[in-house]
Amino acid sequence: LPPGPPCLRLQVLGCCLATAQAARSWLTGRACGYLAAWALPQFLLITQGDLQLLKMEMDKLVLLVHGTFPEPGDVSPPLPLTVMSHQELQLCQHIRSMATSIQLFSGDVLKMFSTGCKRMSAQIFHQTMPRGKHWRISLRPELPSCPSAYAAAAAQAVLGQVLQGARLLPRDAQASAMARGTTAFLEAWMEHILEHRIRFR
Repeated sequence: LPPGPPCLRLQVLGCCLATAQAARSWLTGRACGYLAAWALPQFLLITQGDLQLLKMEMDKLVLLVHGTFPEPGDVSPPLPLTVMSHQELQLCQHIRSMATSIQLFSGDVLKMFSTGCKRMSAQIFHQTMPRGKHWRISLRPELPSCPSAYAAAAAQAVLGQVLQGARLLPRDAQASAMARGTTAFLEAWMEHILEHRIRFR
């Protein structure tokens, strides 16, 4: 953001803000759409890949804006103070607000992911997990030697999707996604067992 005529500075700031707004709108729309459609690989890729890149670029932009257009009250701006018009001041504030909004959304996406995993897991357990006499050992000719069909189906529908998406992420993001998905899955399972008072005996 080099110094220049006020009209040029307004154009540059306006373009920066419009680009950030468009990128955030596109990312949030896609993320929510993928989660609603239970397309976890795409959801994880866009929220742990594209969104993180946008967040880093917005951080850089905010630093540039702050360096060129210090906020009123800054004691020692890093560059010679540029006299700002009211419009420039507003655009700078909007850019900072947009960066904050992207930061907040970036922090919320994994909570959305956990909630989605838990909701889907609970729905599958409600529809497929046997109850009552099915679990009484005394009524079984022998102990089971393989996982229950409901458990395999639930794991594939939820954890299989999580694993598929996590493979596309950096290693540190893989661990976070798998941990949250697995925790949500197990919480839904335990809550279903407690709600329906299923006993394994």
